[in-house]
Formats: sequence, C-alpha cells, structure tokens
Amino acid sequence: MSSVNKKRKGSRKSDNSQKSAVLDEPTNLERKQQKKQIIKFVSHSLEKMPSGLRQEFVSMKRFNDFEKMKAFKEAQEHGKNRYKDVGCLDNNRVKLGSPWPHEYIHANYVATPTMPKRFICTQAPLEKTCADFWFMCLQEKVETIFMLCNLVEKGSKKCYEYYPSKKKDTLEFEEGDKKITVKYESSSQYSFKADAKAKVIATEVVVEGPSGESQKTIHYHWNDWPDRGVPPADMAILELLDRARPSKGPIVVHCSAGIGRTGSVVMLEYVMDQLLAGMQIEDGDKILVKIREQRNNSIQTDAQYLFVHQVLLNYFRKKKLVEEKGVQDALDAFVEQYGKCVV
Repeated sequence: MSSVNKKRKGSRKSDNSQKSAVLDEPTNLERKQQKKQIIKFVSHSLEKMPSGLRQEFVSMKRFNDFEKMKAFKEAQEHGKNRYKDVGCLDNNRVKLGSPWPHEYIHANYVATPTMPKRFICTQAPLEKTCADFWFMCLQEKVETIFMLCNLVEKGSKKCYEYYPSKKKDTLEFEEGDKKITVKYESSSQYSFKADAKAKVIATEVVVEGPSGESQKTIHYHWNDWPDRGVPPADMAILELLDRARPSKGPIVVHCSAGIGRTGSVVMLEYVMDQLLAGMQIEDGDKILVKIREQRNNSIQTDAQYLFVHQVLLNYFRKKKLVEEKGVQDALDAFVEQYGKCVV
C-alpha cells in the first residue's frame, strides 16, 4: 500500500463521525433500509432502460443564461475563462478573498443533500489561473482534488501543468504581488480494493500561501477517462468518492470544462449521499436539474448520464439490494443495451 493510501486509511479510522464506507458489506438491517430507498430510482431506470434515459437526457437541453453569469462575462476580457460557451453561475460561485488581488475564479460550490458545499466544480487551470486555483484550495481548506482529464487530449491542450511531480517537485505561481508555492511530497499508482480498471495517480502536495498559511492536499489524477466519453462502469469512482468523503473542506473536481466528467462524479455522490443519509433516492432527471442549478450544463452527453445510472445499478446489484428474479433479468437487459449505447 502506498504512503498516500496508508495516511488516508489512518485518517478514516480516526474519524468515527463519518458515514460508513459505501464499499463495506452492509448489515441485514442496513440492506433492508437501503432497499426501500433505492426502489423508486431502480424502477424508474429499468422502466426507461438506456434508450428512454437517453431521450430523457436529450429533453433536458443545455443552455447559457448569461444574465445569471455576469462575473463570467466580465472575466472574459481578462482571459480567466477556458471556454467562451461554458459559463459560471453567479449565485453560488466561489469568491477569492483577502489578500488575493481579485475575487473571480471559474468555480461553483455544488451541494449534496446533507452537505451544502460538498464540491467545488471548476475548469482545468489555465497558465494564468494556476495561482487562483491554488489560493482557492488554501482558502477553502481543500484536502482532495479529482483531476479527470489529461494535459493534452486528441491533440488539444485541456489543462495547464499546475501540480508538481517528481521531475518538477516545487512549482511557484504568482498573481500580482502574491505568490503561491506547491511542493511535491509523494505519489503512487492508486491501488483499488474493488473491481476497477481505472488508472489513477495519487499525489500528495503541500500548498503554501502568501501569508504563510499551508495546506496538505491529495491530488487524484484519473488519466484514462476519455473526453466526452465514459470509463468502464465499475466501482472505481465510488471507491475514490468513498476515500474522499471524510474531507472536511469541499472536494475539488475538474475535467477540462468542469461540467461533463465532473458532473458525472457529482451526480454519483449526490445519490450516495442520499443512500447513506437514509433518504429516498430521487430520479436521475430531478437530481441533474438540481446539480445544473449550481453548476451550469453539468453532464454533457447522454453516455455520461447513462454511465451514472449503470454504475449505480451495478453497485446496487453488487450489494444485493436488487435480488428479485424479474429485476435481475431487467438488469441484464439494461447492461446489454447500455453496452450498445456507449460504444
């Protein structure tokens, strides 16, 4: 086990107030309670099947209401936005405070049912926004970052090299007269305990700010999740979310635009939060509307929307929360249709 995994495992045991790990085997009572919670979600998913869920997703059209994104428009001329057509909502955007020379960063807080600031969804840092990004992490006491893209994808630059590695063990970024230093501590290939094919590098860094403050952060780089596509619908993302859940500060998630792959992760945790809190799980379309009200246009493709449903159905099956013969047959049919939809 890597030094990163050991440290996170230790911190997990020391915090008894946290919800139990989702990958642990539930007791019979927990299984009975969870079964009640998921019935509506599973019924909705299996009634629609992938073809119906695709139509459901298409009906929830994506759009930008720039009257709700005034700060985003003003920041455009300063080169602080990666994409002109990926807006940042004003109502819950992250604002950089003193002593930073400006407040804008393309980032939004996104809530889950029990945590008002569970996530910060943001764009991949640009060369001129790296200092902003790391100051945000300091300000918000971020312990966990999920990076879901690569620096270059399909020949296009998707992210600036904003975090240190063994080759570049210390990086310095400046904004005006303010300086941020990010120091490499350790890194390793993340070792999944569940059935998972994802390639993830876990890097521990220390961020030091302009006023002497510092923050230890674990950076998880998922380097084989395809742009606008989906990875295998196994337990990888649920295990990473489980690992990050004890974080007291927001979990920072970004891909390139910070809405597609990022939105998929947020939607999965939204459902797991309802499950762990003993709440009935809402239908996927209702959940996505609530997420998009916080991070505009979250989840970009029907494949990503289907991926979220397939991961959850696989998880419910793995935990024996859907054991009836008729349901099992429907799940098999769903898997077969899903495979044809996301090729």
